[in-house]
Amino acid sequence: MQSVECIIARILSAKPELTREEILRMIEDRERRAGGFLTRESAALSLAAELGVTVEAKFKHDLNLQIKDLTSGLRNVTITGRVIYVSHLKKFRRKNGVEGVKRCIHVADNSGTMEAVLWDEKAAVFNPEDLLGKVVRLSHFSVKRKAGGRLELSANLKSRIEINPANVENRDYPPLTSFTRRISDLSSSVDKAVNVFGLIEKVYPPTIFKRPNGGEGRVRRVEISDGSGKVSLVLWDNDADLISEDHVGRNVMAFKVKVKERFDGRIELHTRNQVSEVIILKS
Repeated sequence: MQSVECIIARILSAKPELTREEILRMIEDRERRAGGFLTRESAALSLAAELGVTVEAKFKHDLNLQIKDLTSGLRNVTITGRVIYVSHLKKFRRKNGVEGVKRCIHVADNSGTMEAVLWDEKAAVFNPEDLLGKVVRLSHFSVKRKAGGRLELSANLKSRIEINPANVENRDYPPLTSFTRRISDLSSSVDKAVNVFGLIEKVYPPTIFKRPNGGEGRVRRVEISDGSGKVSLVLWDNDADLISEDHVGRNVMAFKVKVKERFDGRIELHTRNQVSEVIILKS
């Protein structure tokens, strides 16, 4: 395989104390221990990363990397997947005092899901509704390991995001609804926080109320359906402005909303400050 040979050549160049046979044996051992969850190419890339050898993925188009192939330390990689989650912009302050913005998206292919972090202008160039549910190609990203051990893709100045890239079949990627719960299946005893996709059927005016501490709060109720049933989506405070009467008839995706059971046994979904995301999909 030409791509594996390229990786071996790069390791040999950086680690002349190793022989080709030793490197190949380590790759095969890593592939065997993975029990079929690593391709030969990804096992070779994983070994290179562990040895501290930077492998520029000049052959990335030959690799056709899937999410399961990604390993910490890889640079300049390209993957294609469906966007199944988009966060709103979040501001932060760098150590030098300069303010920045970031946005997280999750992409999925048939091998798994992966979080990608976009920074500054790359975070701001797209609105959530431009990305959600679309098949995208992420190019020139780096793979990093988070503090908790999970991998993430991180954008840099060279990174690119292509929406609906050429020569890619939409049906080859899992649908957005495969990452949601059906309304009829919701249960407060089973579900704590869920993703729900539905049609906005009715939007009530917001209500302003006083909190026990004297502060003012806002709440708005929205009725949504998904073909299996209907449920009330309750939007609190700043989230109350995310949906208006003008959105009736549009589809909405609610991420990480809390499942609650009312006094009468009916299920409701509630947004949670700084946790939930509510995105109106484009018509």
